[in-house]
Amino acid sequence: MKERIARITERWFLSEEPLFSAFCTHRVAENREMMCYARVGKGVIEVNPDLCKDISDKELEERLRVEVIRILLKHPYERQPDGCSNTARALGSNCVIGDSYRLQKVEMEKPADFEMPSNQHFEYYARRIQMLLPKDQQGLSGEPDENADIAANWQQDELMAAQVNEAIRQVKAWGSLPGKLVEEIIASTKARVDYRKILAGFRASILSEKRKLTRMRPNRRFGFDAMGSRYDFTTRMIIGVDCSGSISKDDLMNFYTTINRFFQYGIQQIDVVQFDTQLGEVQTLLKASENIKVTGRGGTCFQPFIDFVARHPEYDGALIYTDGFAAKPIIPATMRTPLCWILRSENEFKEHERWMRQSGRVCVIENSRNA
Repeated sequence: MKERIARITERWFLSEEPLFSAFCTHRVAENREMMCYARVGKGVIEVNPDLCKDISDKELEERLRVEVIRILLKHPYERQPDGCSNTARALGSNCVIGDSYRLQKVEMEKPADFEMPSNQHFEYYARRIQMLLPKDQQGLSGEPDENADIAANWQQDELMAAQVNEAIRQVKAWGSLPGKLVEEIIASTKARVDYRKILAGFRASILSEKRKLTRMRPNRRFGFDAMGSRYDFTTRMIIGVDCSGSISKDDLMNFYTTINRFFQYGIQQIDVVQFDTQLGEVQTLLKASENIKVTGRGGTCFQPFIDFVARHPEYDGALIYTDGFAAKPIIPATMRTPLCWILRSENEFKEHERWMRQSGRVCVIENSRNA
C-alpha cells in the first residue's frame, strides 16, 4: 500500500504542489479497523489496506486527494461545529468539496443532495445536516458508520492548523485545483473572527472602576495602619438591536443569549433599545433575561441609535447587533462612547467590515440554527 501511495505522491511532487505540500505535513499509517477507505486527523493520513486493495490506483488517488483537500481546508483541525455528530461533520466537509471539486471515481455529496445552497462554509452544512439526520445518527457518540469514521479523529488543533497554513502560504502554483476551491483554501488561512475574544476585549476596555477606601484590605505600603482600596465595577452599556424585517426571531434570541453572558463578567446593568428606522423604548436589564418582546420589523436606519448614544455620554460602551444592510451612519464629532458592531454571518462581515471598522470593533455571532 505504501508503494502505491508513494507513486501517487511522486506525481504530486511534479504537478500538484499544494497536494504534495499538505501531504508532507502528515505521516501515513495503515488502519484495518476503520470503516472508511482513508481519513485524516491528529497529524496522520490513515488508509485501510483491506478496503483499498481492490480499488484502482485512480480511485485510490482520488480518495487521497479528498483527504488532503480536507487538510488544506483544515476541516479536521479548526473549530468543530458545536452540537454536530461525526457523521454531520464529515458530510458537511463533503458538501464543501463536492461543491467545488469534480471527481470521476468517487461519489461525493453536494449541497443540492440536501436541498441546501452552494457556496456556504463547513459549519453551515454540518449544522444543517445535523438537523436532517435520523435520530439514531444525531448522537455525538452513536453507532459508527463510514461517514462517522471519517471525522472520528477531528478536533481543534491550532498547532496543526498553523503548520498547514504555513505550507499553503508557500504554494506558488495550484496545479489542477479549480479557482473556486483555491479561493476557499486561501480564505481559510485568514484568522476567524472570534466574537468571544472581541467581546471580551471590548468589555475589558470599557469597564469603569470606582475606588473606595476600606480598612478591610491593608494598604500595600503601610499595612493596616492606613486604609486600603477596593474597586467596584460601575459600567453602563447600551445595546442597539436591529429589529428590521430581515433579522429573524431566532437571530434575535441567539443574540440575547450572548448579551446575558455579560452579567457573568462584571457588567451589572445593560440598557437595550430595539430599532428599525426609529428608536424604540430603552429597556434596562439587571440580570439575564430569557423573555424578550420583539418590536419594529420595518426597515433599518442606524442614525437614530448613534445620535442617542452621542447624546448620552454616561454610557461606557455601545454594541449594535445588525445584518449591516442600511446606510452608513454619520458619527458625531462629540461622540466618545466606544462602539462594537455585531453581525450574523461571515458573509455579512466580509461585506460591511471595512466601513464598520472606521467607527469601532466588528465581530460575528452566528446562529447555530441557520449557520
